Amino acid sequence: MRSPASVDARCCHAALFLCPPAFRREFSEEILRVFDEARQEAQLSAGGSGLWLFRARMIADLAITIARQWLRTGWPVMASLAIVYPLTAASALASLWRRLPFRMPRATADSDLLMLELLAAVVLLIVAATIILTLWFTRPLLYRRRR
Repeated sequence: MRSPASVDARCCHAALFLCPPAFRREFSEEILRVFDEARQEAQLSAGGSGLWLFRARMIADLAITIARQWLRTGWPVMASLAIVYPLTAASALASLWRRLPFRMPRATADSDLLMLELLAAVVLLIVAATIILTLWFTRPLLYRRRR
């Protein structure tokens, strides 16, 4: 990859590292080339004010591109589900716990042990959901052909 010439191009190059690696490998050269050409055109046509308008448009475009490319990878969905599933399960368990006729005394050591067991169960649910969802979403990536 070539090194960018202007400070704007260096900032654009640095912002590209926020994109997913596959996208960056495939399109970074082209993005930087188009960025340089558009920057030179904006600088020649409108001067300083046009350059600031160009920078604002490029920041917005890069932000949209970064968000869109990460959403296409599926990782935000997987992370959201890995967080929501165990929290929902823990909430359901807590709701069920409140409806049980059984009452634990508050001042005993058994209640502390029970709370520790519940906390461990929630942590295990989060870990299990993360592993399951990671395997589910990365399965197509594991079996695709290398180019």
